[in-house]
Amino acid sequence: MQEQSDIISHKESSMFLIYIKHNIKKILIVSICCSILGILLSYILPHTYSSTVMVLPIDQKNGGSGIASLLSGNLPSGLGGIMGATESKNSFLSPELLLSRTLSEMIEKQGNLKKYDQYLSIPDKEKITELRKSLSIDTRRSGIVLIEANWSTGFFPSYQDKEQSSLLASIIANEAAHGIDIISKNKSTSTAKRARVFIDKIMAENKASLDSHYLALQQFQKQNKIVELEEQGKLIIGNAVVMGTELAKAQIELDIAKQQFQSDAPAVTMLQKKVASLQKQFSMVQSGGNSSDQFSINLKKIPELGKKYVIMLRDIKIMEQINAYLQTQRTQEYIQEVRDFPEIQIVEKAIPEIKHIFPKRSIIAIIFFFLGIIISIFYGIVRASRQSSLLYIKK
Repeated sequence: MQEQSDIISHKESSMFLIYIKHNIKKILIVSICCSILGILLSYILPHTYSSTVMVLPIDQKNGGSGIASLLSGNLPSGLGGIMGATESKNSFLSPELLLSRTLSEMIEKQGNLKKYDQYLSIPDKEKITELRKSLSIDTRRSGIVLIEANWSTGFFPSYQDKEQSSLLASIIANEAAHGIDIISKNKSTSTAKRARVFIDKIMAENKASLDSHYLALQQFQKQNKIVELEEQGKLIIGNAVVMGTELAKAQIELDIAKQQFQSDAPAVTMLQKKVASLQKQFSMVQSGGNSSDQFSINLKKIPELGKKYVIMLRDIKIMEQINAYLQTQRTQEYIQEVRDFPEIQIVEKAIPEIKHIFPKRSIIAIIFFFLGIIISIFYGIVRASRQSSLLYIKK
């Protein structure tokens, strides 16, 4: 049995080779016919046209984006490494944005797609889905972003159908870039507005606190007779030194006079009155003068008053600096809010393409050509197998 099986297999191979040898022309004719069939089929299949717009995100420095970045969830990096940042525009050029319904509706409206028959032929519920499917995005390392739109005709496309599909692809690509720019600007404006409102709130609170500190400082100065504590201190100390020196001189003169005259002598009495007057004046200088004096301060209280005064001035100066910074930030956020600069730069606009990307006739012709060869060979194998089986039955 094994020998018979081997003989049959050998005969099948021989018959298959004989079939190929004698029918090589037929095989080629069948393959060529298949190629022609594939080419004809390519005219029947829907034609897909592609159009690409090349954009570049604009790296814009937003001076007031420290607070804006906090409000938008970004990590700021300004104000000495604490506040201020540059928003990354690449976040707007993402595949997720192309899938958004907002962008699709903008493309439909701005591109006036409803005036094209191919778009109108799509059911209303599927229009947005088809727009989403038609878009794709590719980000290059150089920073260039390619936004591609594909649009297909129906079966048996006419010349007008092909033209309209090519035009629709270019319109969708260009309007997608324009829509992304609008969405980017709207987000920047919204973030800047929220930052400005937030700054206004902080400024109002800071102003109220600053006014209360000004009032407290005014009351403190009035209560403690302070105008310029440092200058007043210097002046009081200078007066005390002068008065103390005069008192010391008068005391020395009195001691000398007591040695020379009787205790009830007019010269001694006059010097005693002088010393008593100077002592009273010296004591008044040290204690801050009389109650009607608006500028004299008790020397013993100067250290304590000076500490309180410096702390109050420090708090006021800090709040003044914060207020100045907030005013600068508010101005910058307001400028960002009203600005109308593009967020992306269109390097190359999309144009209607003449050639379609699908179907590729040359590739289809080659595929169908080899498909014809495969079918012919398969037919030869089946025929050789049948002939071998018939010979085996007859024996």
